[in-house]
Amino acid sequence: MSGFNTKALHCTRQEQDFFGATQVPIVQTSAFAHETAEELEAVFAGTKPGFAYSRLGNPTVNNFEKRMATLEGGFSATATASGSAAVALALLNVLSSGDEIIAPTGLYGGTFDFFRDLEPLQIRVTYLDDFTPEAVEEVITDKTRVIYGETIGNPKLNVLDIPALAEVAHAHGLPLFIDNTTATPYLCNPLNLGADIVIHSTSKYVNSNGSAISGVIIDGGSYLWEAERYPALADYVKFRKGAFTARLRNATWRNFGATCAPMTAFLNINGLETLGLRMERICQNAQALAEALSAREDVLDVQYPGLSGNPYRHIAEKELFRGYAGGILALRVGSKERAFAVLNALQYCMKVSNIGDTKTLVLHPASTIFAHSAPDFRERAGVYEDTIRVSVGIEDIEDLLADFEAALDKTL
Repeated sequence: MSGFNTKALHCTRQEQDFFGATQVPIVQTSAFAHETAEELEAVFAGTKPGFAYSRLGNPTVNNFEKRMATLEGGFSATATASGSAAVALALLNVLSSGDEIIAPTGLYGGTFDFFRDLEPLQIRVTYLDDFTPEAVEEVITDKTRVIYGETIGNPKLNVLDIPALAEVAHAHGLPLFIDNTTATPYLCNPLNLGADIVIHSTSKYVNSNGSAISGVIIDGGSYLWEAERYPALADYVKFRKGAFTARLRNATWRNFGATCAPMTAFLNINGLETLGLRMERICQNAQALAEALSAREDVLDVQYPGLSGNPYRHIAEKELFRGYAGGILALRVGSKERAFAVLNALQYCMKVSNIGDTKTLVLHPASTIFAHSAPDFRERAGVYEDTIRVSVGIEDIEDLLADFEAALDKTL
């Protein structure tokens, strides 16, 4: 079974048929009863498969996790209560006080906020505007523990050279963590390109219509963790390449309690079944809209990896599957006042801080998801006072083009 859409629909059917139901049932319960105390003891000890408490595992959530692991080509997946929870738990699973992270400035604003929260724990982040393998290698120190980035930066729209970054990371004995939310497993599988841990905010493209908040961490099972460098994993290195997931499931994720709800997992499963079809239409629309906007003299700049002349196009063509370049673009219109006027003039586009919906969503990042960042840092992240981020949906492209043309004309 090799096709993406076929795997999205059928990859778990034989493992959990749920009495022949064509939809995965929502097992909406907090706990699970067992016939004997010995059986419950064995489930808690991990010597017998089964479920005891939905914070520790649930059949509906388990099905969603297996699907995500399959579509990303991972060893295992762990679903969380949000994308931010996935970022936090993945990093806290391996980091200790005094450790350092290397990351690009082209990151989602909420990730920057979390990185600031690591400062009281004496965990430092080194940011690079130019996140090339050469630049990363120059700042690696004996305290570096994770190299972290996003496949396609949100909203900077920089595309990472994942194979080259993985080569540098592994040459220094470091893992590469990649947030693949904006690309989705339909466009890119970072684990197959050399990444070790993949993170998603599944509230976005996976869910498909903004109906639930969740995240997921996928372990590639490729990195050999060492207790000396990662003391947090000292009790789990006996599991070798499974050490990350062993600690995550038995300690970090389990004890922080930021787990995915069964209803959310059900909604995500339904979203996954149409992910490939939606991404085709979304990417086609994004390419057409980006080309139309870049042709306007009153639009100062359009950032989209699929545009001719974009500095990241060659990487996108190498790493992003099926000839597509994602569903997000950013444009600059001259001033914050005009940006707001354009946003308010759009008829079909919803002013929403989310991305990855079936509907086109627009946002002024500087005043919202980057509101807590200093102006100079916002600009390093590709966010200016006149920037508008567009998460393109599946509307008829003729209607989207007309909507943007009318809004821009009205604000000249």
